[in-house]
Amino acid sequence: MHDSFALAPLLLLLSLLLALATACAAEQPSSSGIPAVSTAASPTSLADSARYWSMTFDARRAPEPRDLDRLHALGTTHLTLIPFGFQERIDTPAIRMNTDARWYSESDDGIRTLAAQARDRGMGLILKPHLWVGRYSTEGQTRDQIGFSTEADWAAWEADYRRFMLHYAALAADVQADVLVIGTELARAAHERPPFWRALIAEVRTVYDGSLTYAANWYDEYETLPFWDALDYIGVQAYFPLTDRPEPAPVDVLTEAWDGPVESLGSLAATADRPILFTEIGYRSVAYAAERPWAWPEREEARREPVDEALQAALYQAFFERFAEAPWFAGAVLWKWHPSAARARPLGFSPQGKAAEAVIRSGFRRAR
Repeated sequence: MHDSFALAPLLLLLSLLLALATACAAEQPSSSGIPAVSTAASPTSLADSARYWSMTFDARRAPEPRDLDRLHALGTTHLTLIPFGFQERIDTPAIRMNTDARWYSESDDGIRTLAAQARDRGMGLILKPHLWVGRYSTEGQTRDQIGFSTEADWAAWEADYRRFMLHYAALAADVQADVLVIGTELARAAHERPPFWRALIAEVRTVYDGSLTYAANWYDEYETLPFWDALDYIGVQAYFPLTDRPEPAPVDVLTEAWDGPVESLGSLAATADRPILFTEIGYRSVAYAAERPWAWPEREEARREPVDEALQAALYQAFFERFAEAPWFAGAVLWKWHPSAARARPLGFSPQGKAAEAVIRSGFRRAR
């Protein structure tokens, strides 16, 4: 009894020294120069709310091991892979699947292999099936307009889409994907046929037990989607314009330009009681990237458009700065990354080998 009382002051002193050491360690900068995140972070910190710092990986052929090593070193938590179903026109009620696609990262075998290689490096997987309508166009895709004038055509399309999605739900389960995206930018179909989507979500959950989301467009869809309550995350294709001028802007201006979208996103997250996941966000290294971040490269641009790596980097810096304080934010899928053997894309979306790569590395490490 007396020995216990004698030890009490010593134990108290040791406890105080341990607490002091822990607090000092939390204030030390990380090797990247960004302050380390304390495990006792406040509820509003990005470290608490974000789980997914993903890169869309697009590989025509099997990549080399160093390609995945580089993504892991970047701080990537998840690969996102996109297989496609093909539809001839927006009013064609038939979807063609191509599970043995020659494009490696879109094939079932490629997805299985890449998922295993990612897992070996401590990265997870997000599977995000898309529909591709018609041919390539610099105007982008029209999948948001898919719809039909007769119930018979709707029923035929829904049967094909169900087959398409259940195939990838089974594949997602097989490769232990963390998230499955059950639809991407299908605004008309999503708003006009909510009972179909609720039934599909329920059926997918009998096959796949991971998290589900839907990738809604930033401009005409995410605020009014009628079935967020059936999903785990509110998915947003986050190509919000941050300026109305086709010219570079400083980081502080770009950060402030997120005010409107942040207010809308936060309000929706609170109302729907679901966190926001950016299922896609990306910027090209061109002068108009802040004005039209969604714009696809035109073939003739290489001859007339100057490369602007600084603006691409500034846009990513503004993104990380702004969403570091969003408690409802679950993370983001960046668009996109190619194997090192692929041709260079100086005006494209990829940040690899550009100034934006270092910004993303710092942002990913800070978030983790």
